[in-house]
Amino acid sequence: MKAYTSENIRNVIVLGHGGSGKTTVVEALAFATGAISRMKKIDEGGTISDYDLEEIRRKNSINLSIIPIEWEGIKINLIDTPGFFDFVGEVYQGLSVADGAIIVISCKHNIEVGTIKSFELCMKYNIPIMVFVTDMDDPNGDYIGTIRGLNELYGKKIAPFHLPIYEKGEFSAFVNVVKMEGRRFIENGFYEDCPIPEEITDELAGCRQMIIESVAETSDEFMDRYFNG
Repeated sequence: MKAYTSENIRNVIVLGHGGSGKTTVVEALAFATGAISRMKKIDEGGTISDYDLEEIRRKNSINLSIIPIEWEGIKINLIDTPGFFDFVGEVYQGLSVADGAIIVISCKHNIEVGTIKSFELCMKYNIPIMVFVTDMDDPNGDYIGTIRGLNELYGKKIAPFHLPIYEKGEFSAFVNVVKMEGRRFIENGFYEDCPIPEEITDELAGCRQMIIESVAETSDEFMDRYFNG
């Protein structure tokens, strides 16, 4: 087994409302980094983090699971937690060792009570947060509505790095808002460059502005640069 020094280890807790897609996100990260050779779906059972027979029967997490993956020489321990309050003790265990958090939100259901609770816990324990939005391919999904809801609750802390592109009604590409470049999905999870559609220009400008304002608030120097244009 490969040995990792402490500076090359990160503990990242995965939080969110029940059914938001936490276990699926962990499964995808494990697959993308080569920890598993095939992704499994919740309905078929046997995902890497929901291995308990009762979890397979219920089709949701009831125990905390630790899934180690490696990315660019860093060992990341993903801490998959239950989303239902009946098992909140498992969440507190994970928070006690977490360096950072991924809060998973379904844009089909927007901001739920479990989402708000996850933010409150991370802020209480001063844990940095990244938000991962799921159900982007669902016809009832509302990514922009989700971003706006988060912005109303948490202000300039919210900075969307990506904006979805829908072609013929399907989620097929996205814009990297930081680099202002379009990416279209191709096989095996990779992507290729693509043009940014004119119809999302206004939404893209809004997302870009949110990032700029978030960065501006991190220092007096950046704030001065922001006000000076």
